[in-house]
Amino acid sequence: MARYEDTQILRDKNSQRYLSTEDYPSFDKKDTDVIIRARFGQRMDNLANEYYGDSALWWVIAKSNVDLFDGGLFLKPGEEYRIPTDLSSTGDEIITGGGIVGSIAGSSGGSSGGSSGGSSGGSSGGGGGGY
Repeated sequence: MARYEDTQILRDKNSQRYLSTEDYPSFDKKDTDVIIRARFGQRMDNLANEYYGDSALWWVIAKSNVDLFDGGLFLKPGEEYRIPTDLSSTGDEIITGGGIVGSIAGSSGGSSGGSSGGSSGGSSGGGGGGY
């Protein structure tokens, strides 16, 4: 059982025991964070791809909105979600297949991604059921 020697035993809100195998960093609220109001069909992985360029960073949005996270990728329509734009302040390097992700604050990718994401989201949303 040596592979579990550094693993914490935690309890969920129903007092069920589980092993914590991942220790994700937390993201404090900052003035640079983006606040969005969720629309029907939006998912955390798609937002992570739009804002960070990597859908595998969906957990950053989930970790930043713990009170709204229910274990799924879909956002709750009408709720406000916080998307951290500066990931470098965690003290940890967040490494993905695309490399190290740092600050996206002030980058043109975040603002243009929002406008292009809206148009492509509308066309893909229209094909799925329409507005």
